Amino acid sequence: MTRLLITGFGPFGPHEVNPASVLAENSGERFEILPVSYQAAQEFIAQLDPETFDAWLMIGVHGGATQHHRETVARNRAGMVPDVEGFVSGPGPLDPAGPWQVSGTLWSDLDWNNSERHEWTVDAGDYLCNALFYYGVRAFPEKKLGFLHIPPFNVIPQSEQQAMLAEVIEEIKAAQAPRTKR
Repeated sequence: MTRLLITGFGPFGPHEVNPASVLAENSGERFEILPVSYQAAQEFIAQLDPETFDAWLMIGVHGGATQHHRETVARNRAGMVPDVEGFVSGPGPLDPAGPWQVSGTLWSDLDWNNSERHEWTVDAGDYLCNALFYYGVRAFPEKKLGFLHIPPFNVIPQSEQQAMLAEVIEEIKAAQAPRTKR
């Protein structure tokens, strides 16, 4: 059985209640809600025991999205938007010595043609979503990691997004299940 970890983010900017935290909390899976903080993201990864999970689905809200975005790439870049602690990481690289980009591994076993309710993207942005994804893939290269950007609830209601997330979780677990030989 796949041990799935789901993370969402706490409130920031216009999001007094972050849809990512609501979906994570109601996923039925082990979850953690992270502050929208570069330092908190790095501390979470540093303390995360790789023996406690097989796959990690990170969720973040994308204010301009109209559907779910399955992010396939995290880039070594940070923008100018301050986190909730007022820290500005950019403009520039997240890690000056790190690779320009890293690829997530969670979606590699899934059906890329199943795109009615989501979009495959290669740009996780330049804020905390991208940073967590970048740091996570680098810290746990042997694990299945992926990022899901979601729209606000006024674009797709919570109940519909929760159902969509349940489908994604089922898809992840089915893809990670041991294959039996016939």
